[in-house]
Amino acid sequence: MWKVKNLVDYLREGIVTMIKTTQKIEWPVALFLTLNPLITLVLAPIYFYYYGFQWDILLFALVFAAATNLSITAGYHRLFSHKSYDAHPVAKFFFLLIGASAFQGSALKWSSDHRKHHQHIDGDKDPYNINKGFWYAHMGWMFFKETVDQPIAAPDLQKDRLVQFQHDHYMWIAIFAGFAIPTLIGWWLGSALGGLVIAGGLRIALTQQSTFFVNSLCHTLGKQTYSKEISARDSWFVAILTHGEGYHNFHHKFQIDYRNGIKWYHWDPTKWVISSLKFLGLATKLRQISNSEILKARLQAESLEMTKHGFAEEKLAALKEKILEAQVKVRHLREEYEKFKVEANRKKTERHDAYEFKLQELKRELALASLEFKTGMKLWKLYLRSI
Repeated sequence: MWKVKNLVDYLREGIVTMIKTTQKIEWPVALFLTLNPLITLVLAPIYFYYYGFQWDILLFALVFAAATNLSITAGYHRLFSHKSYDAHPVAKFFFLLIGASAFQGSALKWSSDHRKHHQHIDGDKDPYNINKGFWYAHMGWMFFKETVDQPIAAPDLQKDRLVQFQHDHYMWIAIFAGFAIPTLIGWWLGSALGGLVIAGGLRIALTQQSTFFVNSLCHTLGKQTYSKEISARDSWFVAILTHGEGYHNFHHKFQIDYRNGIKWYHWDPTKWVISSLKFLGLATKLRQISNSEILKARLQAESLEMTKHGFAEEKLAALKEKILEAQVKVRHLREEYEKFKVEANRKKTERHDAYEFKLQELKRELALASLEFKTGMKLWKLYLRSI
């Protein structure tokens, strides 16, 4: 009798726990994240069996996937979340329409959650806190009401009519852009099923994973180049997977910058899209952190690391100051040289020799300052290699 009672109590507790757990789950999101890839895996072989490889549909799906990812990175992320540039209503409309097709929520909700992530990074209030585990940060947080149903805190975006309209009608826009459009284009190209499965379900599943990598891999793989205090990391490999979002330590340190990859060779298609929009007159006020501030942050992070390995703090501080002063000197001399060169060309017929002498003098000073900066950086890198 005692054993039966214990068994009944055990089952009752188990049922109560299960009910409480199911009540915590955000079922619409959890079901979509689970069923969409599963249904796609079932329908994809059927499509390929009956239609084979239709290269036009595959090409359309690839282009649509790139547009989807870039609408999230350039639109949801760098435009709406961080206001790193201003966009024309046409660009906003495109980002909001195609961004909805990613099924990652409205731009308003996405941006509100993302701002909380930056504000409380690695803390208990961080919606996708990496300290709760890789899987949790990747997509596990979206399975629970506690993290998904957080109140919106983005009053500036709520004043934007396009953003608010997309939020109010998000589900209809998402279904139209995410499934109806690819199905119709697929039908026009010869297979509505191909459009639905490949440019619809498969595209959504893959582009979601690309975005989710920003919350997981970007906080796990790579170097903490500009700040050792946060989990975000810089990785060229993750940048390839995420359309340039992989230079994530830089982004968290300088979130207002429209770039993530600051070097010309850094893989950052999002940066190139924003620059292209500026060229077309669809983007203005591209915000950019000065090179001196970026270098200062990098040297500070590296000096802290070297100090841990026995380097004298005073010695590093002196070298750091010397490098930063040389960088400022180079910038000022370059600006002065370019300004004087314009003036010299304008008045080349007057006092030609005096202008030419001054130009050569500025050129020599610029070369010496550049050499001083490069020497300081070489010595700094030598220190780094020794730890």
